[in-house]
Amino acid sequence: MRRALSIRTQLLGLCAALLLIVAVGQLLFGTFFARAYFLHQKKEEISDFFYYIRENYTDSTQELYELLREGEDVQNIRVAIYDEAGELLYTSRPMREGYGVESFFPALEEGIPFSEEPEVRELPARGGEDAQLGLTGMFYCDGEARYVMLWVMVASIESSISAFNHVSAYIVGIVLAAGALASVLFARKITRPLQEIQQVSRQMADLDFSAKADETAPVSELRSLAGSVNEMGAQLSGAIEELRQANEHLRQDVDRQKRLEQMRREFVANVSHEMKTPLCLLQMYAENLKRNVAGIDKDYYCDTIIDEAGRLSDMVGSMLELSAMENGLSEMTMEPLDLGELCRETAERMAPVLSRCRLALETDGAFPVQGDQTALATVIGNFLSNAAAHTPDGGEVLLQTAKEGGQVRLTVVNQGAPIPGDRLERVWDSFYKVDEARVRSGETHAGLGLAIVKSIVTRHGGVCWAENTAEGVAFSFALPETRQ
Repeated sequence: MRRALSIRTQLLGLCAALLLIVAVGQLLFGTFFARAYFLHQKKEEISDFFYYIRENYTDSTQELYELLREGEDVQNIRVAIYDEAGELLYTSRPMREGYGVESFFPALEEGIPFSEEPEVRELPARGGEDAQLGLTGMFYCDGEARYVMLWVMVASIESSISAFNHVSAYIVGIVLAAGALASVLFARKITRPLQEIQQVSRQMADLDFSAKADETAPVSELRSLAGSVNEMGAQLSGAIEELRQANEHLRQDVDRQKRLEQMRREFVANVSHEMKTPLCLLQMYAENLKRNVAGIDKDYYCDTIIDEAGRLSDMVGSMLELSAMENGLSEMTMEPLDLGELCRETAERMAPVLSRCRLALETDGAFPVQGDQTALATVIGNFLSNAAAHTPDGGEVLLQTAKEGGQVRLTVVNQGAPIPGDRLERVWDSFYKVDEARVRSGETHAGLGLAIVKSIVTRHGGVCWAENTAEGVAFSFALPETRQ
């Protein structure tokens, strides 16, 4: 605002200076130069009037009157015309008796002759006559000389100069007042767009690009400036938006890198933990068998070695399967299939695993999806084995399918203990177990089943989730339904 006021003040000062220069110039002209200017102009008029008379002269008094009336009335030039004998042929005023050409005009007394190329002179007052501007010229008409005297009273010119100076004083006052008002309006007209542009620039400095400068200003330079400011704002807005997106991507990459690093550490820790116990058992039992320690049950030792080797083999196989899924190395054959029918076949095949539980199937109807039959059978099998592991003996495992909003949903509900809400998302991570103490039980699961499920479902374009229910915990996934 302070800068805008400074510009307005400068504009007002400039306009005031220009007005003052005009006023002072007008007064100086009226005081020192007006008389000389008007006399010069009048001399030019007298000289032109002489040549006009010479070109259009006639001895007819009536015609001369018509010819010279405008010059006499408008330009206030007096005329006297004589012939060669000194007889008066025409005059603008009555002549006193006895006055001839020699005594009529002061120029003759000054020894100024008649000339065909006369010069207008300023003559001082004398003999009762006021100071005059006069011309004595001659020309020929039908071979006879005609003598012309033209004159103007200097007093009338000075009267006009005085009137002009008075009028100029009024004009200067009016011009100063009108100019001051016009200067204020002009300065406001100029500075208001500048103030608006300044406000827009301040908003841009605060990263607010919603405001736009007015590109309809009355001055082309201001319109150009407003357009440049708007273009700069658009470019800055685009650059900042690109920078924001780049920062967001960078933040996401950093977060992803942190998550990957955390997952890598957890993966290494989990793999180390899961393999440590089987390897220790294998080493201990193998050493005892090698030393042939007395009193040991060799069959039990061999069965344990076989079981732990199988556990390690299953773990490595699951890890390889998960790696192949996540890196897209495993081939999948996508074909139309009925998810409900696949659920019934998989449940029948896994009957031994579910023998200590009661399985309830709600899969009536057709549930068409596009997918790899073997991979989806693995998903269903992992859901069922996970449910069996967390359902008490004699408990119920519910397997149901349904259609929702163009998708086919499969849900397996167990009757196990609920999972804390902040851990429901982590059950899909590799080796993650809700029991963070990782106490071993009689089960051989390594915590990779649900991670494999998520990888397969994701490759099928679906989503999976877990939620606590009144009966236990429900694990679900949904795939796009296909038209039959």
